[in-house]
Amino acid sequence: MLSHIVRGFRFGSLLSLSLLAAGWAVPAIAQVKLEHKFVDGRKTVMHTTMKVKQTLTLAGMAQETESERFSISTDQAGKRGADGKLRIEKRTDKLSVNLKIQGIEVTFDSDDPNKKAENPLLEPLVQVLRASAKVKPVLVRDPSGKVVAVEGMDKLAEEVPEAVRGDADPEKIKKAANQELETLPGEAIKPGATWSKNSEMSLGGGQTMSLTTDFKYIGEVEVGGKKLDKIEATTTKISLTIENNPMVKLTKCELKPTETSSIMLFDREAGEWQSTKGKTRVQGVLDLEVNGMAFPGKLDLTIETEAVRQP
Repeated sequence: MLSHIVRGFRFGSLLSLSLLAAGWAVPAIAQVKLEHKFVDGRKTVMHTTMKVKQTLTLAGMAQETESERFSISTDQAGKRGADGKLRIEKRTDKLSVNLKIQGIEVTFDSDDPNKKAENPLLEPLVQVLRASAKVKPVLVRDPSGKVVAVEGMDKLAEEVPEAVRGDADPEKIKKAANQELETLPGEAIKPGATWSKNSEMSLGGGQTMSLTTDFKYIGEVEVGGKKLDKIEATTTKISLTIENNPMVKLTKCELKPTETSSIMLFDREAGEWQSTKGKTRVQGVLDLEVNGMAFPGKLDLTIETEAVRQP
């Protein structure tokens, strides 16, 4: 048996050498560079859906929250200035939100923005949605594409309750926009390449979720007659912090992703995301201190998102 294996190996080796000698070569797998492109005058329209289901159990009592949010947003680029900077206005053309908190429902639709919340206690939330649907921030990008300034957020900060004005901080918006740039590896890659990134997601009310995500480049695929680059992503670590909230203190946080998957399609020619679709479920211990009282707790949070660039 061993002699057959050795002879087979020798034959294979000789065959490979013969082919090389005859001018044959194994083709190298081509590398690609995935880069965002920001083009003067370009208009980009995205349809985005987000579904959130959360059960927060404190001192044995479960508090359930569900929400579904749909938006149509437009990025409109201007003309690049002499300094190489490009201003891109972001506007919300449509925003609808359905929210259920402990059995109490609240809805918002930008087509009827002045409709009050049926429950007066939830009107501040509707006020935030109403203001965010109207604001048109402008992202100022330098020649490399990095966001160096965010303009036009003053009006939003004036119209929302003081408790959530920190969420309208231009620095937070700038950080989130630059994190999206950093999703791509920044170097030439080939199918099978992997990389990892750390990012933060603002949840409002001083809450920030930090994530570690692993990415894998699958390769070029054809979707609807268009060639796109496919990337798979998996969240491997999650942590939560609560800041600037005098009433609530986070005393213990041991969360982990128990279900996570994401498919991302990048249009290399356009230098834009074509679509992203993902689901992440987070579970674990979340102990809080509210007004000095300890509340041992558990969190079960599922977030599903889908964004598609329109033709």
